[in-house]
Amino acid sequence: MKKSKLYIFTLVLVLSVLSACGSSIDKDNNEAKNSDDPIVLGSFVDTEGGILGNMVLLALEENGYTITDKVQFGTPDVQRNALLQGELDIGIDYTGNGQYYSEGFEEEVWGDIEEGYNSIKTYDEENNGLTWLEPAKANNTEMLAVKREFAETNNLKTLEDFADYVNNGGQVKFITSQLFAEKNMGLLGMEEGYGFKLQPDQLIMLPHGNTAETISALANGTDDVNVALVYGTDGSLPDLDLVVLEDPLSIPPVFEPSVVIRSEILEKYPEIKDVIENTFKTLTLENLQNMNKKVIVDGLSPKDVAKDHLIEEGILE
Repeated sequence: MKKSKLYIFTLVLVLSVLSACGSSIDKDNNEAKNSDDPIVLGSFVDTEGGILGNMVLLALEENGYTITDKVQFGTPDVQRNALLQGELDIGIDYTGNGQYYSEGFEEEVWGDIEEGYNSIKTYDEENNGLTWLEPAKANNTEMLAVKREFAETNNLKTLEDFADYVNNGGQVKFITSQLFAEKNMGLLGMEEGYGFKLQPDQLIMLPHGNTAETISALANGTDDVNVALVYGTDGSLPDLDLVVLEDPLSIPPVFEPSVVIRSEILEKYPEIKDVIENTFKTLTLENLQNMNKKVIVDGLSPKDVAKDHLIEEGILE
């Protein structure tokens, strides 16, 4: 009997020690701060949404948060509605989309980096209980792209350079969507802002905005195309050695990626603001292009691409 009691006592003591050690290990490995209250994270369904969503997911998990993974949740309208309804706690969006979510703002607001961001940030905080965090400096808006060799030969870096090229009689065949060609926050605004004018025979206008077609025409020189409408972070640009011309006047609306959080979640877990914003500060137009390329062209998964980037930036070990 004595031996049995001693054995039981010893077993309880060992288990207690192991339990204490286990708690310490969990804490050292970022024990979940919200294991009973997971944060639901979503993003747009496209490739870039997968990359950005997984960056936020991995960074938050690294810092001890339990996340319900709904990355690549749906289209912009589906994600927006899910945030408003509380189905998602965090989403990834673009500042320029604020023009579709709000009312009472002049069109020109969305072409200004700071004013556009501050407008939708204030509007959503006051009306919808949503907080927009500091966006990444990677403007995924409509831009003009050319081949790198063409840019270097003609000293083209910005739309100001392009205007000089056009006004000096440079050959141009620009493939674009009809909508972009005919709107003030598109080609018309660029022509007015930078002081150049393309003639009808210098334009190939498509009835849609499918940049896969415009990029293909530029890369292959189809019908003498040497300028194409693209989106700034398109993953095929670096693979095809194409460069975007900088737009100092921000004529089209600025579409910088930002994380949108339900304000009550941010009040509950205020530390996640710094985690997410520090993660997004690692993004540039060029490295986001290259990450998109790794998924679209090289066939890697968005999560693996996001993880590699965060390791390279020192956010993950």
